Amino acid sequence: MTLNAVAVESFTRGRLDRDDEETQRQLDAALAAARHYCGWHVTPVLTDQTVTLDGPDSHLLVLPTLKLTELTEVAEDGEELVLADLNWSARGLIAKRSGYWWTPMFGAITVVFSHGYAAAPDFESVVLGAIERGAFSSEKAPSVIGPFQYSGSLEDRSTFTDSERAVLDRYTLEKRP
Repeated sequence: MTLNAVAVESFTRGRLDRDDEETQRQLDAALAAARHYCGWHVTPVLTDQTVTLDGPDSHLLVLPTLKLTELTEVAEDGEELVLADLNWSARGLIAKRSGYWWTPMFGAITVVFSHGYAAAPDFESVVLGAIERGAFSSEKAPSVIGPFQYSGSLEDRSTFTDSERAVLDRYTLEKRP
């Protein structure tokens, strides 16, 4: 399935119209919240994405992905490395075959790579569930906590249930300092 307004309309059995701008806004907000929670885009596959990373000053470089599909280019301190001299894993880990460490310099590594899941039905269902809850909840009514009053939305409240967070945790990058 592709996460788009048509999928939202289908999931909500037509209660959210694919042509309504609010449907797209809800989709964008829920997808952004899920991706923020996970620390990377998850789905779909992105081709030739470029990231600039701080040097880890260790044997292992960790890319912001859990599904690396292709490593296209790696440059360290402005010098392009030979890909055959690197080992990499689908989990986004890269090591130099020589055993040498990566630079400790900030912003010194540039990587071009393709990554993401072509399909992640459980991830997509979490996003769609958050949209449905947000669109059909009583969020229009303000909430009151002590002297504070607010209106809930996907952007400013806990978007996911505990069971949804358990699904998202399978796609979440390890937290780093």
